[in-house]
Amino acid sequence: MATSGVEETAMRLLGAFYDLSGEKLTDPVPIGGPGMPGQGAAPRADLDLESTECDVAARYLVDQSYIAPADTASEYVITVAGLDRVREMRGIGDPAEPRERSAMSDKTQQRLLTLLSIAISMGLSQPLARFIGEKIPERRGIRDDLTEAVLKGLVRAVALVLASVIVRALAASRR
Repeated sequence: MATSGVEETAMRLLGAFYDLSGEKLTDPVPIGGPGMPGQGAAPRADLDLESTECDVAARYLVDQSYIAPADTASEYVITVAGLDRVREMRGIGDPAEPRERSAMSDKTQQRLLTLLSIAISMGLSQPLARFIGEKIPERRGIRDDLTEAVLKGLVRAVALVLASVIVRALAASRR
């Protein structure tokens, strides 16, 4: 749903870039020009290339990162955000793909996961160290070292899984 005339015009222009790009991010699409009457995104969006309305719409799309200037003058490439926006407007896309994002960024989730897994691992390691001290003899062999390594690895894996479950639950609750 457009909120202004500029946005409505820009979305028409974005749709034209989408159609002309063939959904290819690297293919530059001309906005139009004197050497190509009736060709390009502007004429396809029913915009006069010489109008301020067209310039403002193109600037809006660049500012919103829906399109980016190409190497050649008066050509643009559609971005991933632009492809997603057009698909959203047109109701195209994978329905199984989740559309809403968590309020917690991926970077924040990763940091929290790391911190929690370290804390949980430290908490679980103390009882493990006591157990190893009691059950593994002072004269150790390869089997004892292998047992200790497996136990410590299991503790770290359990800590990571537990931290991941906690972080995912927190992220889901913040939607």
